[in-house]
Amino acid sequence: MDEQSVESIAEVFRCFICMEKLRDARLCPHCSKLCCFSCIRRWLTEQRAQCPHCRAPLQLRELVNCRWAEEVTQQLDTLQLCSLTKHEDNDKDKCDNHHEKLSVFCWTCKKCICHQCALWGGMHGGHTFKPLVEIYEQHVTKVKDEVAKLRRRLMELISLVQEVRHILDKLSSANTMSLNREGEQMRGNVEAVRGAKDERVREIRNAVEMMIARLDNQLKNKLITLMGQKTSLTQETELLESLLQEVEHQLHSCSKSELISKSPEILLMFQQVHRKPMQSFVTTPVPPDFTSELVPAYDSSTFVLVNFSTLRQRADPVYSPPLQISGLCWRLKVYPDGNGVVRGNYLSVFLELSAGLPETSKYEYRVEMVHQASSDPTKNIIREFASDFEVGECWGYNRFFRLDLLASEGYLNMQTDTYQVRSPTFFQKCRDQYWYISQLESAQSGYIQQINNLKERLAIELFRRQTSRSSSPPEMRLASGPTTSERDLRSVKSDDDIQTTLTNAKKVEEEERTQHDDSNELSDGDLEVDCLTEEEVNPLDGSSTSGSSTATSNTEENDIDEETMSGENDVDFIGNLETEEGELPDDLAGAT
Repeated sequence: MDEQSVESIAEVFRCFICMEKLRDARLCPHCSKLCCFSCIRRWLTEQRAQCPHCRAPLQLRELVNCRWAEEVTQQLDTLQLCSLTKHEDNDKDKCDNHHEKLSVFCWTCKKCICHQCALWGGMHGGHTFKPLVEIYEQHVTKVKDEVAKLRRRLMELISLVQEVRHILDKLSSANTMSLNREGEQMRGNVEAVRGAKDERVREIRNAVEMMIARLDNQLKNKLITLMGQKTSLTQETELLESLLQEVEHQLHSCSKSELISKSPEILLMFQQVHRKPMQSFVTTPVPPDFTSELVPAYDSSTFVLVNFSTLRQRADPVYSPPLQISGLCWRLKVYPDGNGVVRGNYLSVFLELSAGLPETSKYEYRVEMVHQASSDPTKNIIREFASDFEVGECWGYNRFFRLDLLASEGYLNMQTDTYQVRSPTFFQKCRDQYWYISQLESAQSGYIQQINNLKERLAIELFRRQTSRSSSPPEMRLASGPTTSERDLRSVKSDDDIQTTLTNAKKVEEEERTQHDDSNELSDGDLEVDCLTEEEVNPLDGSSTSGSSTATSNTEENDIDEETMSGENDVDFIGNLETEEGELPDDLAGAT
């Protein structure tokens, strides 16, 4: 194949947008033109949702991935390189003066010349000439003889080296044995690591095969359902067609009297057909979704921007309500009038991780702007990507959509954004949930410890009051009456932590009943907790009463737009209230 043919084929496999070699080739389903994925993605997201070549409506998901194009371009590069090398080799054996093939050797000048130089050149008159091939064979023979001598010399040197190596092996045999043992241990360790890796690979392959089998089973069930619906409709259609054919035959073949006599029978058949309602033939659509055991489904939320024109005049970012997912908190950050260099021209949309794991993690997200003029989901503007998020960090799009096209293309009637977030794998989602559960368990342990501390302090305070009352004179105890004792004891819940205090209280009451018959009896069932307030014991609602310092979080916006990277940092200050545990009040036991 000549150079021009290779070049013409290479032109076919060039991107019609950047006119360079294809990179991650995609094919337009309408005109079959090839282009780079990055070029067509930039065109569809920033210009128009149509093919730049044939102007047909085109969405990013409709592009055909041409994996074979890369192999073709590599083969074309190889052909071009081979043709160039062959051309250079042909130029080497040509005369510089006449551009003819070198075929004569001038023995006098010791130079290779062409036949024109030997005959008509004038520079080699009277010289001795010999065929170039003969001289070439002589030189090749001489070179081969010298190569043979060098090989014999090399073999002698190799034998000497082997002798020296044999001596060295004898001298270092002990060291070699030690090194061999260490090498065997190292090889054993390497084999163990490889074996463990292979075991994990086998487990993964087995799991994937089982997942594929379950997907095939789901597909089989869906196909069975669809085939059943199709069979039912087909049977009913065939029945109606046969009935219509029979009626048509009766209309054309029967006489008037016969038709009149058969008319009630025909009408009865029609009534029987109409008795079966059409709703019974309406089939339930089979969803085309399949459950993935590797990638979790998106968690989504909808954010409606009301009074978009007013929000645009303010030029401040608007935040959506938080979306809580496995302990992670997400929210959408929208600039109605654009952000940074695109202010006034583009709608800017970012996704912010408000709370989550302390380390950086990758998450997949998708932002969708709903088309308000129609209910066609294919007209929705969808942007999806995967980014590494830290707490307080934003990722999104500076150039999400042009502001001047919002109203004209039907997106401005109650501006609506749907944003979806998911972990790349179930492993990462389980890790997020494990972290969230650990946080809840830690908070619960803190609350239980606070409750136990309060119970201990309450028991000590109650025991001190009982001791002081027992040491007072009988007349004073009668004057105070049993009401105070009952109220103090009823303010405490019967619990294992204060069993000792209750025993002491019972002993005091038995002494009082012995000395005074009018004392009231006490029972464990009368003990109630009236002194623990909500300020001292909080329910496990996710808030902590322990002291915490004021936290400041920096919010960074990262624009994945290839043309304009947003470097603006939006700093939000989030303050946490600081709560300190106070002393137990004197009236905690319920004494009056």
